[in-house]
Amino acid sequence: MMRSRIIGIGGISAAGKSTLCQALGKALDATVVLWDEYEKFSKEPENYFEWFQTSRDYNEWRYDALESVLKMLKAGKSIVCPVTGKNLNATKYVIFEAPLARKHHQTGQYIDFLIFLDTPPDIALARRLLREFQTNKDPREIINELNNYLIAERPLYLWSHEADHQAEISVNGSLSLEDQVNCILNVL
Repeated sequence: MMRSRIIGIGGISAAGKSTLCQALGKALDATVVLWDEYEKFSKEPENYFEWFQTSRDYNEWRYDALESVLKMLKAGKSIVCPVTGKNLNATKYVIFEAPLARKHHQTGQYIDFLIFLDTPPDIALARRLLREFQTNKDPREIINELNNYLIAERPLYLWSHEADHQAEISVNGSLSLEDQVNCILNVL
């Protein structure tokens, strides 16, 4: 039985992790596992800013269903995704969106190769605003979001760069998606 190699992709919020995971999965004909799909089945700190300013205990992020999926895939076994109901095959590589990288031991322990998507905070913020407010035409919401960034969220964007010290490679998140994928394929 072939064991899968788990390739984790970490980075700040709106760095482009999900997009890169999908593109890399397609290029490698690999199964893709996205962190955000498991949020409804998981437990996270209620207030990220309070968590960041106090404990920063990664054990507070309980992703049991996601851990089970990664464990099975790494062992070379297919599994039905508890979120989507789709069959997840144990491919040579499994691409895993890992926003907390290896700092989140529950899922990070399964990562064989970690890529840090190094996206400048201004680009990530712009992407996040575009994503969240494409349908919302109320400019006050965008202004509120920018104020939140300046008052409280900015340290979260900068703190995520600690994950790059755990990564095998760092990829420039301001490159085109095609160039990001090619950088990774050249290393793998």
